[in-house]
Amino acid sequence: MKDKITARKAAYAVVIIAMLAVLFYSFLLQVHELAIKPSKIAQAGGARFYENFVYNSSSKIPNSCLVFSYDPTLFNIVGKNSVQYYYIYNQSFMGRASAEYKCLVIDYGYWCGTPDNICQQAFSEYKTSPIATATYLPDNFEYGFYRITGYNSS
Repeated sequence: MKDKITARKAAYAVVIIAMLAVLFYSFLLQVHELAIKPSKIAQAGGARFYENFVYNSSSKIPNSCLVFSYDPTLFNIVGKNSVQYYYIYNQSFMGRASAEYKCLVIDYGYWCGTPDNICQQAFSEYKTSPIATATYLPDNFEYGFYRITGYNSS
């Protein structure tokens, strides 16, 4: 009886050791992924450049403006009024925003460089003038803040 209990304990120990070995091996397979610098991650370069552009250039946007952005929280962090980009296509909202804010600004940011974005249409509907721009050279993509100066005639 004592031999059966000892054998059973040994079997459990082997199973536990095998499970720990599998977990440890799985962790080892992922270690090289953890060592990648954030700036080397494919999407991170453009996103970090854009984030720094907002931090460094948003001071050129007057505080009395409303910014239309895919990332309004980023503008709120730097003390700017901002709403989601899609509100720029709501004529009722635009009428109220024009009355409440001294200027309206388009953020041509990181998400404007992705497929199926809604950014480019704004430049067809509105006349704009640049406030600040910066080009991310690896993608040759130009980020920018553009003040809405009027409507384009249809």
